[in-house]
Amino acid sequence: MTAPPMKRPRRSITASHAKIGELGWDRTYYPHERGKYPSRYKLPNKPGRDPMKQIMGDYLHMQNEKDDRVHGGLDAAVRAEVPGKAPLRWLELLKPYLLTVVSAEAAATRCMGMLVDAIDDPELQNAYYIQQLDEQRHTAMQMNLYRWYMKNMPEPVGWNLGLQAAGGDSILVAAQNMTGSFMTGDPFQAAVALQVVVETAFTNTILVAFPDVAVRNHDFALPTVMNSVQSDEARHINNGYATLLYLLQEPENAPLLEQDIQQMFWTVHAFVDAFMGILVEYAPTDATDPESWTTKWDRWVNDDYYRSYIVNLGKLGLKIPDSIFKRARERIAADYHHKVAVGVWASWPFHYYKYGNLEQKDYDWFESKYPGWNEKYGAFWRGYADVRYPGSGPLQLPGLLEGAGPICWTCQLGCVRPEEQCHRVVDEHTRFYCSPECKWIDMTNPGRYVGDRVWFDRYHGWEYSEIVRDLGFLRPDGKTLTGQPHVDPDPAKQWTIDDLRELGHIMQSPNILTAERLGLPYKRVEYTGTKTGDMPPTIPPLFGV
Repeated sequence: MTAPPMKRPRRSITASHAKIGELGWDRTYYPHERGKYPSRYKLPNKPGRDPMKQIMGDYLHMQNEKDDRVHGGLDAAVRAEVPGKAPLRWLELLKPYLLTVVSAEAAATRCMGMLVDAIDDPELQNAYYIQQLDEQRHTAMQMNLYRWYMKNMPEPVGWNLGLQAAGGDSILVAAQNMTGSFMTGDPFQAAVALQVVVETAFTNTILVAFPDVAVRNHDFALPTVMNSVQSDEARHINNGYATLLYLLQEPENAPLLEQDIQQMFWTVHAFVDAFMGILVEYAPTDATDPESWTTKWDRWVNDDYYRSYIVNLGKLGLKIPDSIFKRARERIAADYHHKVAVGVWASWPFHYYKYGNLEQKDYDWFESKYPGWNEKYGAFWRGYADVRYPGSGPLQLPGLLEGAGPICWTCQLGCVRPEEQCHRVVDEHTRFYCSPECKWIDMTNPGRYVGDRVWFDRYHGWEYSEIVRDLGFLRPDGKTLTGQPHVDPDPAKQWTIDDLRELGHIMQSPNILTAERLGLPYKRVEYTGTKTGDMPPTIPPLFGV
């Protein structure tokens, strides 16, 4: 006969949380001085408040239960043969998506460490520390999902490159530029970018709207993980609000917060609204989604974030004009992500994943959601399909680059709206911007955007096959390109380094061409490559290869 379980006495959350304030966060076991991460903000003498009263013991119990469900779901998915049901066109574009969110989670972990160091407030430090554990949990879960896809998907090549590819792929370079705002410079500016902008506004599209699209494409692994991640975001939004309340105890912080919220919103919009718009609309094959990207943005960002959150910050004394949110909406309505998609697909040899071709049902869907889409973009996509196999003709990229706008110095995406393109000269070098907002961000954050920032400049004058070899985007045979302009598995239809070399295409940086055309000064950083000679690059091994 077993003894009945002991009844634990009810515990007061308020009393337990108050106990945290008695523990203290000053490190005595090694020399430490606060101020490693200085801030432009005036830090209040009064303590901050964590409205959710987070307690570590309860947190760990809850997260353990969630982790068991996630890993159990992934294990069951393998037994149910789920991995082979999603289309390859969808699965290929999960490669850059997952590396981007992993990069964001890692940067968020760093941001929480910066905040804990920057303040002397046990209650907020406890809240930030719990969020740091969240971010570490998310990084581990998403890397585990990445490995799950690599082991179980029908096409594992490319997954094995992983973080090695992040510094070479032109899309992931722009992604890291955005996620770097979570751990660069002022710790509270980084907190605004992470907690007040990304986690309050954009995780709705990244972790809710996109997994919904995954289900439509028979991929149940992605929503299993990402919905568990999103369930933590309520606490992170709470932490962001607590950060605002803490800083607003000093009235002189209000103008800085108003500027940082606007600038960080634009920084995230510039990348995420192009990247996620492409993934939501060009990766799926089902063509049944009743909502376009524009509709999803209106729902999740404009309504749930701007109208429900930003407008109400006025009650705290923050006067944030609506102009920058309207400008973002205007760019989306003006085909921002459609224009970026053209450049992304055309540059396929320089990515480590494959790009599928659109079908007639895709053309019909785009035309129904964006009247006039066929007239503006149909010719490119049909031309793309015509040259998808080796020997079918020259690539589209050289022709596009000749008349393309330059790459933006701040956001590192193309200047796709000529009427908004602008520039300024800094130290005898021309910095091009896709918009007045990106120019404003660079001008008011001196020293933040420096160095070798334009991917195309690095390879200006290089023959295309030399670029691919330098990037290491080759299969284990050392000849077949990892990236392909189709998802056809037929080995005879795969592009090789020799096929690319025979075309004789030479890379032309749109920034250098634009500067020459306008007679503007331009300093090119000389790049000699990471590899020399004709030896194939070292390719990480695949499971079972």
